[in-house]
Amino acid sequence: RFIEMSVCDSPNKNSKMEKKSRAPFIKVRRKIWPQEAVHKYDRSKGQEHSYCGERFIPKRFDRDNIDFNLKYIGQRDERDIFETGITLTASYWRQSSFASAMNSTFGIQERRLLQFSNSYSTRSTVSTSNSADSDWPCDPRARPNAVQNATHEMPGICYPINYNMMDWSSTDQVAISSGQDIMLWRNLDESTMVFSVESPTSLKYSPNGKHLAIGCMNGTYPVLDLWEVRSDMEFMVSYRRYFMKSMGHISCIEWSHDGDEIICGTQCGVIIVLSFPKLKSQQIREHRHQITKIKFGPTRKYFASSDFGGSIIIFDAVQKKRLIKLSCRSVSFDWHPWTGEDLVVAERRPTTIFIFNVMRRQFVASYKRKEDLVYIKTVTFSKLTGELLVNIIRRDEMDCLICEILVLASLNRVVDLMSHQDRGTVFLMWSPDGTNIATGGLDETFSLWNFFPTHKHNAILRKLAMRSRENCSSLSLFKGVR
Repeated sequence: RFIEMSVCDSPNKNSKMEKKSRAPFIKVRRKIWPQEAVHKYDRSKGQEHSYCGERFIPKRFDRDNIDFNLKYIGQRDERDIFETGITLTASYWRQSSFASAMNSTFGIQERRLLQFSNSYSTRSTVSTSNSADSDWPCDPRARPNAVQNATHEMPGICYPINYNMMDWSSTDQVAISSGQDIMLWRNLDESTMVFSVESPTSLKYSPNGKHLAIGCMNGTYPVLDLWEVRSDMEFMVSYRRYFMKSMGHISCIEWSHDGDEIICGTQCGVIIVLSFPKLKSQQIREHRHQITKIKFGPTRKYFASSDFGGSIIIFDAVQKKRLIKLSCRSVSFDWHPWTGEDLVVAERRPTTIFIFNVMRRQFVASYKRKEDLVYIKTVTFSKLTGELLVNIIRRDEMDCLICEILVLASLNRVVDLMSHQDRGTVFLMWSPDGTNIATGGLDETFSLWNFFPTHKHNAILRKLAMRSRENCSSLSLFKGVR
């Protein structure tokens, strides 16, 4: 016999009753269920429908106000990237946790492996895999492991290091001077030539590698010589330009990307812009100290210069007018190779690194130490991967000098360590294609490192060439349309 019961009712629980004599319990609908359905339908008419998930996954929180938990994000507590006494692993996968590595590898959006979001939301939630924990655009190598290819003896190369006295041309020729002569070395056949030049102060190859600009002295007059590279073993002085004694000497040289301009920094702080090949001059008087470095941005919109006083001035590359002046104690700077708007600057005391955005005119990232145990020699970007190389000098527990190069994907993430236990590693210069690095050692050695495999670089160039051909072929279909 069946008993009709309401859902809210419960059977009579009598412990003395036998199980066989108990009435069975069956769930049935209420008699007034049509009225309840109509009542719920009327209440839901004025409510908005949410498309953020199913009925058992309601949207309880606003997406912008969620405080992410570190154990779900996959991040670890930040540590000092320059902390002394800690052995840094040279593995990208070990530095990053599993969750963040999976997000980066498979291109998962946001910062969680699983994320429910409103597809009709007006706020854009699309972000790159690098925007979550990077301070600048960067595509770090999957297996960062720079290897030394060759080591040569070169006395006096590190005492002291003057980055304006060395350069690597696009024809794979290296020019280095220690202040007396100029040595030219070709990497392909390892032939070495030494030229006697009176008091060389700076040198720089043209972008096409056909000319070598050399700043030197002729008595008490500063001189700019332009050598024409006719062959691997033949050079000719094609142009010579004298300057006034008050200029002191030419401290640094920089070519424009198209090779039509030569910018020279002088000891008195005057910047001289020369047109090539007529060498018509224009002077810029903004610095009060000796110019230490001049570099064009990759987009050719700006160029920046620094002096011994620590100031950095950013100029308009076309009008040659000052845009921004950074009054700091800078020791080195470099442009980001992709954006052309981000400038990395390193200060000596206290040891500081910060990223300055030119368009926004503000600092977007920074790192600062509280003591002076670490000294930054130079900072430079890789134009292929966007990684930041920081050459530091510190002392270990035995008070021994250690020189090493840290490769950073952001200001809190070390992805590679270039170091030599015995002779140290001091950054010198990049190869023109960005695949190799030249370094010096404390034991007066000159080493070449393979930073980015050549076959991978060639594969990237082939893909870019293929894309450009496809774009040209697709556009050629419309040439006949008038």
